[in-house]
Amino acid sequence: MKQAVLSLSGGMDSSTVLLHLLAKGYEVTALSFDYGQKHNIELKRAAELIEYLKQNSYNVKYQCIT
Repeated sequence: MKQAVLSLSGGMDSSTVLLHLLAKGYEVTALSFDYGQKHNIELKRAAELIEYLKQNSYNVKYQCIT
């Protein structure tokens, strides 16, 4: 199986890349970084996207690093 590591900010660009990789059959490990950014809503969106994907049978490894 093809593998990829993705920096997932939770924004439109990285979320689209994640979905593209999954559609192409990649096993994805997604990492988010909480570095005290002002707009941490994107970290919430990243976690919500991962939860949605898991509920719909996608196997995505995810970690938010502080």
